[in-house]
Amino acid sequence: MSTDVAATPVDDAFEDAALWCVRLSEGGLSDDEWDEFEAWLCEPGHADLFQQATAVWQASEAIGDWPQIIALRTRALTQYRKSNQRRWLAPSPRRMQRIAASVGVLLLTMTAFLLWHVNRPSEYETGIGERRIAMLDDGSRVSLDAATIVKVRIEDEGRHVELLEGRAKFDVAKDPLRPFTVAVGDKLVVAVGTSFSVELIDREVRVILYEGEVEVRNRSDTAQSPGAMPPRHLMAAGSELSHLVGSSEPAQIRRPDLPQSLSWEQGMVNFDDEPLASAIERINRYATKRLRLADPALGNIRVNGIFRTGDVDAFVEGVTALHPIRGKIVGDEIILNHKADPPAARVTTHLPGAAMARAVE
Repeated sequence: MSTDVAATPVDDAFEDAALWCVRLSEGGLSDDEWDEFEAWLCEPGHADLFQQATAVWQASEAIGDWPQIIALRTRALTQYRKSNQRRWLAPSPRRMQRIAASVGVLLLTMTAFLLWHVNRPSEYETGIGERRIAMLDDGSRVSLDAATIVKVRIEDEGRHVELLEGRAKFDVAKDPLRPFTVAVGDKLVVAVGTSFSVELIDREVRVILYEGEVEVRNRSDTAQSPGAMPPRHLMAAGSELSHLVGSSEPAQIRRPDLPQSLSWEQGMVNFDDEPLASAIERINRYATKRLRLADPALGNIRVNGIFRTGDVDAFVEGVTALHPIRGKIVGDEIILNHKADPPAARVTTHLPGAAMARAVE
C-alpha cells in the first residue's frame, strides 16, 4: 500500500466521517449541526464508517508523538498545500473544513496502515533442509528446525508465538511482567523465562523442557471456576510432554535423552523407539527426495538410530534391513511398502500307487 498522499484515493463517505470527527473533536456544535450530523449518521453504512474513523482517530491520538506519525502529518500537509497553492490563501470556512477533513482522512488512512504494519505478527520460516536462528525484540532466541513456520507478536502485555509447522527451540528472556506463550495445535505453552522446544509432528504436540518451568494448557482453556478447569500440566526441567491434537486421552509425560533430543541443531536426527510415520515426517524436513508409506499401517513400526539430516538413503537402508519393508523410487519419491513374500518353492512328493505334484509355500 502506498503512503503517497497525492496517490491515495479518498472515498467521499469516509471523508465525511473524518470531517465529523474533526468537528466533534472541536466541540460546540449548534443544534442545526447536531441535526445535520444525526441525519448523516442515519444514512446506510454511515454509522459503520463513522465508527471506523473514530477508532482510527482515537488510535492516532494515542500514538501522536511517534516519529512515524509526525513524519506522516508533515508529509500530508506539505503535499496537500503544494497541490492546493492557489486555493490555500483565502479559503472559505466551509472550504477550510473540507481541507481539514481531506488531510484528516489521509492521516487516518496512513495511521491505520501504520498501526497494522506495527502490530502485525513477524513471521519466521525455514525451507526443506534449512535451519535458522532468530533473535526477537525482547532478547529471546528462537532456533528453527527445517520446514518450520512461526509467527511472533511482541506486545506490552505479553509475548505471543504460534508454531504452525515443524519444530523450534525457545530460549526465553526473563520478563515476569510479560509471559511468553507458544500456541501449537490445540495447546498453549506458557513460560516467563526458560528454555524449551515445541514440535508439531504427525498431529502430535511435543514439548521438551530443558530449564525452568512451563505450563501446558488447552488453547480453549478460558474457564474461570476451578471446578470447570481443564487439565493443566506444570512441567519440570528434563521432561517431555506429548499429546495428540484433539485427543481426550491424558498427555504422556516421560524423561527423554536431552542431548539426543537436540541433535537436530548439529545436523543429526535421532530416533528412540519412534513410530515410522513420525520418523518419516522428520526425515522429510531435510530431504528433497521425499519418503511416503504405501500402507499407513506401516507407520506403527518402531524405529531407532541416529542419521545425518538429509541422508535419506542411509535411513531407507537401515529401515529396510531391520524390518519387512522395501523401498521403491517413483519419480521424486521413495515409496516404502511391505516386502514381497519370496516366490513359492515347488516340491514333488511321490505317494504310493500314484504320482502327483504339490505346491508347498
